[in-house]
Amino acid sequence: MTQTTQDKVRIFTAVSLPDHVKEEIQRWTVDNKDKLPFRNFTHKEDYHITLQFLGDTETSSINALCEALREAAVKMQQFPLSVGEAGVFGSPLRPRVLWKGVEGEIDELAGLFQHILDATTPLGYIPEDRPYRPHITIARKFDDSQKHKWNVKELPVQEKIEPWLVKDFVLYQTILGQKPMYKIIEKFDF
Repeated sequence: MTQTTQDKVRIFTAVSLPDHVKEEIQRWTVDNKDKLPFRNFTHKEDYHITLQFLGDTETSSINALCEALREAAVKMQQFPLSVGEAGVFGSPLRPRVLWKGVEGEIDELAGLFQHILDATTPLGYIPEDRPYRPHITIARKFDDSQKHKWNVKELPVQEKIEPWLVKDFVLYQTILGQKPMYKIIEKFDF
């Protein structure tokens, strides 16, 4: 358990990515940086697939949350995922977020998401009002100052990244102003 002097921490659950996946996404990002008009790029160590954003949470309630998340983890079996094509959130001409899609056993990933919601809702965490759309955030804050002719469909296709087996999920803490900005509080194996 992480020791902290703060009363609250900003936290979320996620599937962390293996190093080979992070390295390949980073390589694609660097190779195509001139075609990616964004101001903020995700640090390689911060690539992940968000499950549930939990928000600012009292540090005193982290132990109970971790116990509930352990119960969610025991309901799962390992499953394979892989990285898909690039996409955006927001206007296609001025997107808020550039992401890589997730492929593979998406039904299993959705099942994990649901088990986490089932575990956290009784503790007072409120699920978001939008459908779950698993993705890996690559960049944020579109930069239209360079007057790029932007079209996500024209980005080079990434060579297929070796799939990986999801064996766990993590509880991350967000530490604003730091890079990397996500720190693992606890890992939950299945």
